[in-house]
Amino acid sequence: MFRLFKSQRLRKSSDFEKFRSGDVKSVYCGVFILKSLERPILNAPSHYAAPRIGIITSRKIGNAVTRNRIRRVIREAFRLNGKYFKQSHDYLFISLRGIGTKSNKEITSAILNAVESF
Repeated sequence: MFRLFKSQRLRKSSDFEKFRSGDVKSVYCGVFILKSLERPILNAPSHYAAPRIGIITSRKIGNAVTRNRIRRVIREAFRLNGKYFKQSHDYLFISLRGIGTKSNKEITSAILNAVESF
């Protein structure tokens, strides 16, 4: 498992705030909500057009071990299946209760189904 590059992650609070306003598409998948937001890329190097992800997991999901496992599975699914994510889009995963009881394979398949619906 490798770490995502900084250009592949939402890191600033302003990046997360953009999901509150603007043209946001969202999909409810039972165990998480996936939100997508297109970002304009003007005269930037090609790696700036890569899709980026942000992950929100609250304490209601479970203990720290469970929350970190969920984040790890989402990042790994994003890394391995990057071709399904649209270029120059930001994706926000909001984990819901019940995701901690799902297996890694079930979470990955739910992610792929959600991304395909965009």
